[in-house]
Amino acid sequence: VPTLAILAWLARKWPAADPRRLTVLSVQGGVALLFVTLVFPIQFSREWLTVAWALEGAALLWLFLRLPHPGLRLAGLALLAVVFVRLTLNPAVLGYHQRTGVRIWNWYLYTYLVAAAAQFAGAALLRPPSHLLLASDVRSPLRGFGAILLFALLNLEIADFFAEGATLTFDFTGNFARDLSYTIGWGLFALGLLVGGIVRSSRSTRYAGLGLLAVTLAKLFFHDLARLDQLYRIGAFAGVAIIAIAASFLYQRFLNRPDSAHENPTA
Repeated sequence: VPTLAILAWLARKWPAADPRRLTVLSVQGGVALLFVTLVFPIQFSREWLTVAWALEGAALLWLFLRLPHPGLRLAGLALLAVVFVRLTLNPAVLGYHQRTGVRIWNWYLYTYLVAAAAQFAGAALLRPPSHLLLASDVRSPLRGFGAILLFALLNLEIADFFAEGATLTFDFTGNFARDLSYTIGWGLFALGLLVGGIVRSSRSTRYAGLGLLAVTLAKLFFHDLARLDQLYRIGAFAGVAIIAIAASFLYQRFLNRPDSAHENPTA
């Protein structure tokens, strides 16, 4: 509260013509947002620290819209990148907590959803020309980070749902229902990427969806067919076939239009 009060007082009293005003207000605003996002997470660690960094990163990019100081944008992007690395390339995440038996509504859900939402929010907040960093559009990586975090959440929830021990582990053999869930889940996620790519006229998003769908089909033919029972095999075939038909319909229905040539290849 004191930092927010100081920020409001400085914004009212400091002359707008002073060249130092923007820098001071940006620093003070960043400090205020840091304290706000750490009110609760500072008492904890592990995933709460990551959640705090995600919120802080998005908040700094929001503040950048009001106070266009380049340091705010760099700090926000750096925090969002750290959050992505921490949740995707850090194996210690799996050992943050022992499994409690609570399926779906667990700490994975809110941690990865908040982190993904922060990535998408950051991409939405960076409006031209502030979306360029070293002549590259940073919104595409942020959206990619968000999509990867959601895909990681999907796999974590499936693994946790079928896990039996106290620690979460990934295993793609020995459980027919789990193998089928991975296959159908990947196919649905691929379809979601395809729909998102069509809606946003984003070629890269569509290609990502097609690539994941190809991986799903490869898993079905080279892994599932050799291990699934007859009933699960039929279910996997039916589910993936429906997804593939839907993907084909979407391509034929929406990508043969004359305006598809004007799409954004990197959005």
